[in-house]
Amino acid sequence: MKENIPINYPLCKISSSLPKHPLLAIEIEEDILILEEILNQKEVQPMEQEIRTYRRFRGYDYRQGASLFISLSTEPRVNCFGAVHQAKMQFSPLGEEVFQAIESIPRFNPGIWLFGHVLMPDHAHFRVYLPPNLPEPLKVLGNAMRKFKTYTSTVARKQLGMPRLWQQGYHDWLCLSRPFIESVERYIAYNPLKYELFHNQPGMFHIVEPLIAARLDPSDYWKGIGNISLLSPDMPIASLRVSRSIKDFRGVLLQVSKLVADGYAILSGFISPGEIAVRDMLIGDPRARIIHILPNSMPYSYKPDSRYLLPLQEGRFPEIARGNAPEEFNRQTCLDLNQEIIEIAHAGLGVEVFLA
Repeated sequence: MKENIPINYPLCKISSSLPKHPLLAIEIEEDILILEEILNQKEVQPMEQEIRTYRRFRGYDYRQGASLFISLSTEPRVNCFGAVHQAKMQFSPLGEEVFQAIESIPRFNPGIWLFGHVLMPDHAHFRVYLPPNLPEPLKVLGNAMRKFKTYTSTVARKQLGMPRLWQQGYHDWLCLSRPFIESVERYIAYNPLKYELFHNQPGMFHIVEPLIAARLDPSDYWKGIGNISLLSPDMPIASLRVSRSIKDFRGVLLQVSKLVADGYAILSGFISPGEIAVRDMLIGDPRARIIHILPNSMPYSYKPDSRYLLPLQEGRFPEIARGNAPEEFNRQTCLDLNQEIIEIAHAGLGVEVFLA
């Protein structure tokens, strides 16, 4: 994922062009690997002597312009900003004040741009941009955060008598790639829904194991999460494989749309670029039922990617995995996965779809 482009341009422009629906989300933990890869490639300019005292990424000169994902939490994780109800944040009086303070950061701190932001019951996330040639950019950011925390702490002390509102400091991640920024924006957008599912509907993430279903090979150990009833033999299932040789996905998406209209659930590993394009379309279609089979085992603490939270909540998504120990993902693993989805489809009402 190497981009020979000025680092300051995409970081300030990408947010305004993002779609409303988080179709292309990838978890921030995965994007950390992208960030590390970029830093290891040493594509960023080394910091000059006078700014080496900055406490953030020492391989990057923040005066080039920087997009930052910032998180901060209450002390000691007190739910004082409101509550999440039906995946929407309902602010308390203090929450209203804090949310307005977040949105006022650019007004009181010239040079800082604010993009995606969310306030949760006990924490806040937002993305800011420091434009190029901003004098002492990290000091500007630090001063902005100090003023924000001081003001909101004063409000909390007056309203609730809280001696301390925030944990010390704040966490920030430098966003050096478009995928990282897109992931951050989607993470922010999905935070209330994720909170709703984790805290108010924890059963949504219950892992069924061993998963026993008529369509699954009983000689294997299976696990599953989500609406497992979609694996019933009388559910029409289309096992989908899309060749990597396909570059134009319009025909693929049209064929899969017809299958969805005919009542088929789409089963796939969603690995190839064409399959990923189909997955993104299906997530945004409330009619579509999506069955995702993982290429590897499902860990005990497994949680679905953020991209699947909405179909999970809507009951149109199960995720399944075979085996109880991790395996190396290679070509043979991929071939075995493709054969598995064909057999699952043919174990009931189903069709095999291979587009090449």
